[in-house]
Amino acid sequence: MLGRLLAVTGGHRVDMADFTAMLDAVCAERGWVWAHALQPEAQRWLREDLAGEWDAVLLHDIPGLHMARGRMPEPFGPSAGEAAALLGLLRAGQGLVVTHHALAAWPLWDAWANAIGGRYLYAPGTLRGVEMPASGYRMAVHHVDVLAPQHPVCTGVEGFEVDDELYLCPVHEEDVQPLLATTASMDPTLFIDTVRVLTEGHEHACLPGPPGSRLVGWAKAALNSPLVYLQPGHGPETMRHPMYRRLLGNAIEWVASADAHAWARANPAEVE
Repeated sequence: MLGRLLAVTGGHRVDMADFTAMLDAVCAERGWVWAHALQPEAQRWLREDLAGEWDAVLLHDIPGLHMARGRMPEPFGPSAGEAAALLGLLRAGQGLVVTHHALAAWPLWDAWANAIGGRYLYAPGTLRGVEMPASGYRMAVHHVDVLAPQHPVCTGVEGFEVDDELYLCPVHEEDVQPLLATTASMDPTLFIDTVRVLTEGHEHACLPGPPGSRLVGWAKAALNSPLVYLQPGHGPETMRHPMYRRLLGNAIEWVASADAHAWARANPAEVE
């Protein structure tokens, strides 16, 4: 029986030619089929009564944020109906793979940051009651170490180099099962302040502070849903990378598996 994947984009520019080529290749190799949904219309698929229509859902989107050059980002929360639908989806155990900039989704809703394991902030904000600065980013050729070689997501994956965007942002390390880490320096002064680029059009370094998290991949439960986050995924170089494609395929297969669902049900994680 063919596996079925729903890939969701929207809210951030994506190289759709390479994104499509990547998913075509990954799904062909695994015997899956996939479909694409674009935000905000994609939200209609993300609800409890449709959990299981897709064996896995890939989120590569940023709902909840209006962005335009020269203006402060304008975050907004999900409607009461959207929030209830998303929580219902997690209670129903829908397997989710979250990639790259989707860590910035729903920036006013802590439950979603709790669900996925952290948040990338395009503007200063509050997370778990703590005031946070805007997050930072930088492009870097960096080495990714495999921290959990026995985990199904890491099957056949060896440490690799990738030219991709690194994030300086809050990660709830205590809530996740680490899978991947970068060896790159996470000194904040090496990163570019996101909000100043958006509002001023110029690059400014983030202020000095403690080093950011080195984690760039993890697994966790979100209510009853098995979830994997992969930070790489910025552009064509990564989407064409054989190790990244293997990781992504492994993650999709794992969150759809009976073992992953049993693990999540045995370790349900509250998000509110």
